[in-house]
Amino acid sequence: MLLAVAACLPAAAQDYSFSVPRMIFAVTPNPDASVTLEYEVEFHCNEGAHPIDFVDMGLPHTDWDISNMSASINGAPLSGIANSSYVSGVEVPISPPIQPGETGEFRFEATMPNMVFQDTTNPEMASLRITPTWWGSQYVTGTTDLYIVVYMPDSVNLDQVLYQTEPFDQKLQLEGRKAVLWHMADARVDTNHMVGVSFPRDWMERVVRQTVWGLAWKWWTESTGARVVVGIGLLIAFSIWYFGFTARTGACLYVPLLIVLVIMWLASPTLEALGIPVLILLWVIGRRAIAGKKRSYLPPIQSVAGGEIKRGLTAPEAAVILERPLGEVLTLVIFGMLKKGLVEMVKEDPLTVAVPEHYQTTRGARRKVASKLGTVVRGYEQPFLDAIMAEPGKPVPELDLSKEMRNLVKTTAERMAGFDLERTREYYNSIVYEAWKEARLIGDVEKRDEYVNENIGWLMLDPGYPRHFHSWRSSGYNYSPGWARSPSAAPGAPSVTTGGRTTFGDVAASFAGFSENVAGRMAASMDPVSVGLVEGGVVNLGGVDKVGFEVLQSMAKSSGSGGGGGGGGCACACAGCACACACAGGGR
Repeated sequence: MLLAVAACLPAAAQDYSFSVPRMIFAVTPNPDASVTLEYEVEFHCNEGAHPIDFVDMGLPHTDWDISNMSASINGAPLSGIANSSYVSGVEVPISPPIQPGETGEFRFEATMPNMVFQDTTNPEMASLRITPTWWGSQYVTGTTDLYIVVYMPDSVNLDQVLYQTEPFDQKLQLEGRKAVLWHMADARVDTNHMVGVSFPRDWMERVVRQTVWGLAWKWWTESTGARVVVGIGLLIAFSIWYFGFTARTGACLYVPLLIVLVIMWLASPTLEALGIPVLILLWVIGRRAIAGKKRSYLPPIQSVAGGEIKRGLTAPEAAVILERPLGEVLTLVIFGMLKKGLVEMVKEDPLTVAVPEHYQTTRGARRKVASKLGTVVRGYEQPFLDAIMAEPGKPVPELDLSKEMRNLVKTTAERMAGFDLERTREYYNSIVYEAWKEARLIGDVEKRDEYVNENIGWLMLDPGYPRHFHSWRSSGYNYSPGWARSPSAAPGAPSVTTGGRTTFGDVAASFAGFSENVAGRMAASMDPVSVGLVEGGVVNLGGVDKVGFEVLQSMAKSSGSGGGGGGGGCACACAGCACACACAGGGR
């Protein structure tokens, strides 16, 4: 099918004004896929208007040949047909011009190649879509008695001729020829009137072949409204991607980029269409880059290649060095404090803990109490205990522990100064491996409980630990630590008994299920960006903003101090780089 659009304007000054009382537009398909266009247009030049000395005729496409065109006014042939300076078509000089108050009958004929297409819905049919030309609404007054006629060869059965979108008004014999007709009694000829027809193609020598994709592409290139809507959507998506990728920096670079994109997309439908897959690719790359950056949250470490291994780290500290997800690191911290009795479980889901009364004191006194009870309060645990005490009864995932987590990560990184980071990582990975190896070799249930309870932090450092626990449970062994039990736990919840004699219940069917649930809830609040360990985005263009701002300030100062004598200079200062300044002044 062909979308033939011809937008037309008069060829001279703005004081043209005319009406078109009647217009007949006849189209005859030819065997070579061309069509012959015939216009009969009645022009009436309105009183007081400029004489009609030129008529611009829009054409369906640009592959025309002026030698195949002819025109007349009131039966007298016209010459001088030339390419129009105003429309995609030609201009026809009218001589003598149609004077104000007068009416003239204008005829125009042209042959346009490649207008009959293969119907994409039926291989036995040909397709033609076309509209008569139209003129600007600022020039045309009144309505038009419009006829659109498509002539068919005698060999075509009119019963087999089908309309597209706009139904025929008649199928008839017109001047001895078969035809289909649309009649629009009160049409406005300042807009298009697209019609379409499908007919048997067996009499055609050729048709222009076009796939559905080709048709869609033609629609895209000719549909300005759709391109504008898609373009706005692409600009919004690009803006979201850009400021996410640059962590809301780079406004100075963003503005010219936006201008370049708009110019490119307005100039080329192809470039705009390519913008869709390119933007999708940028989103994928950006998301992966941001996700990769979030996984690497350790601050710079003064690591010494070939240096010593940093020994003596706890499981949460080792998790930091191994850059395990922060939600899992926090889970290890809380579980470690539960195991030592520094906190007690109040509720399992969501995990809620409380600091026992004897630990609700100053940090120094807390250490002394812990020492008397045979345990140790680590330095990084103190801030967590203080935060839990500050908001009693609040679930751990809902606590703002960003500052405490930042402190843990930074102090752990500081402790690595002068040591070999990679060797240290290998060392703690080997501890995890050996812990699981030893746990699997223990056959006695009570001894395995004791070992697992003692080394639970190291066992949980294995990314595959839930699978190992589930495997144990399927074979009849179910680890259920006594510290993972709230005082008000219902029957079936984790209890002090171990060794396969209890289960976790529906929510946490095993310790692995329970711990995964806890870590999952922690992850939402333990994003490296929200914690403050990693800047958002992938690149930071703050330096570009600074330079741009300085340039604008310099330009503003230069503008304000320029000139001599009286008069007023103009200067402006911007809060960012994307700004516009305007000056108003004057007077005598």
